[in-house]
Amino acid sequence: MKRFWLGLLSFGLLMAFCTTAFAADVKFSGDYYLQGWYNKNASLLDKDSPVGPATTASYYQGRGSTAFYTQRVRMGANFTIAKGLTLGTRFDALERKWMAARRTVPTGSPGYGATDSEAENIAFDTAYVRFATPFGFFTIGNIPGVGFGTAYGDNPGFSSAALSYGLPTGPFYFSFSVRKLQEGYTISTSYPQGTPIGSGTDNDGDSYTLTASYRMKTGGVGASYTSIHAKNTNYPVTTTPNTYSYNMYANSLSFYGRQKFGKLYIEDEFSWIFGKVLRWNEPKPPESLAGVYYLLVEKDAKNAFSNHFHVNVDMNPVLVGFRFVYSRGDDPETEDKMEGGFRSYLDVDKGFNPCLILFDQEYNHWMVAGGKRSTQTVGALIGNTNSLNSVKTYVQNVWLYQLYGKFTATSKLSFDASFTYAHADQLPTHNNVPTWRGGKKYLDKEYGKELDLTMKYKIYDNLEYMIGAAYLWTGDYFKGFDPNAKLSDTYLITHKLTLTF
Repeated sequence: MKRFWLGLLSFGLLMAFCTTAFAADVKFSGDYYLQGWYNKNASLLDKDSPVGPATTASYYQGRGSTAFYTQRVRMGANFTIAKGLTLGTRFDALERKWMAARRTVPTGSPGYGATDSEAENIAFDTAYVRFATPFGFFTIGNIPGVGFGTAYGDNPGFSSAALSYGLPTGPFYFSFSVRKLQEGYTISTSYPQGTPIGSGTDNDGDSYTLTASYRMKTGGVGASYTSIHAKNTNYPVTTTPNTYSYNMYANSLSFYGRQKFGKLYIEDEFSWIFGKVLRWNEPKPPESLAGVYYLLVEKDAKNAFSNHFHVNVDMNPVLVGFRFVYSRGDDPETEDKMEGGFRSYLDVDKGFNPCLILFDQEYNHWMVAGGKRSTQTVGALIGNTNSLNSVKTYVQNVWLYQLYGKFTATSKLSFDASFTYAHADQLPTHNNVPTWRGGKKYLDKEYGKELDLTMKYKIYDNLEYMIGAAYLWTGDYFKGFDPNAKLSDTYLITHKLTLTF
């Protein structure tokens, strides 16, 4: 409660010191949502399935049902200080489950700007200055994510510290940005997204992005180049001291195109990753350690690409569409190469959410591992796999096919339905180690099939009520490498009230 009043006082002081800005212009916007959840068997495991070797007993909770409510208030205020000069702010408040225990330790959630304990109170995650010049405009501070091209590359609602320059010239738009990814950055020994460890003045991660686009009334095309540099702390191959350190460099080249031809709409986004994923500094670790730490081999991104294709036909009041996603997976047998898994590494597509369960950001955020925790964190569909190879919000290592439709009954009432099939591109091993180093291969590639149904009704223009249901036929991918694991389907029923202003 003290944090709440402190945040409210801070916001009040901000208002007081910006009275001259009020005289010019101030625009408020935001939303409030309240969502109810009921999920049956978030663990994906049959109630009689034994605890297998692929994971630990803690993940086997959540075989029953879980039900709860979540909420969040989000408010933004943009102050026009002078012509061409603005201050943008935004905060989230009360983002938590109803009556769940609050966190006392500021544990962070990957992908969320604030820590869990902050987000449950008041978390200012956006604050930036934007000013125009005769040769373009600059945006500096914690800037909201905008994504690139199509929804497949979007990160709406997620902020990052950045300096951005934009130059609009007619239908053309050019931009350059520098983003701070993380301070004290390192790459996990088993997962490319990484975790912060250690100390040091230059152990961090940064990205540099250059984009160009051409915009039309009914579509547009664009290209983007991103370079990521991660300078890392010591690699934990020994207890004390840690001797070996490494850097990581990667490059992403993306293209998109979208166009509407009468009733037909088509879009596509393609991304290609290249560069050195892991490069050892001197001295390099000895070969004698390679049998245990397979990442001692320097890695290159090799033919790592993904593509999202989407088409629909609008025959008002009915719209039907199809989307296809291919995101290459990493082959554990190629020890010196990394062919996939870069969606999480680039931290993109959080706003994509093609289903209500599979690859859905909100489902993963609130349901977590087996739906067993009372406070919020980022989770995954696990089954009998493990955290290394579970299915998270990032749409990677996947072939995904989706057929969907929408019926707009009135200006206030609409119905949506979709059917999705997804399977892995590459079969991982249980520890991402090659089989010839002792890795155990997963048995099957199928993630599953999902049916989603939603109804939306506008009570007011700014107040919408949604009812949704999803059923996931669990695929045998979630058996991991254990043929004795028994899986079970899962289903979700949810309803949501959303106020926007």
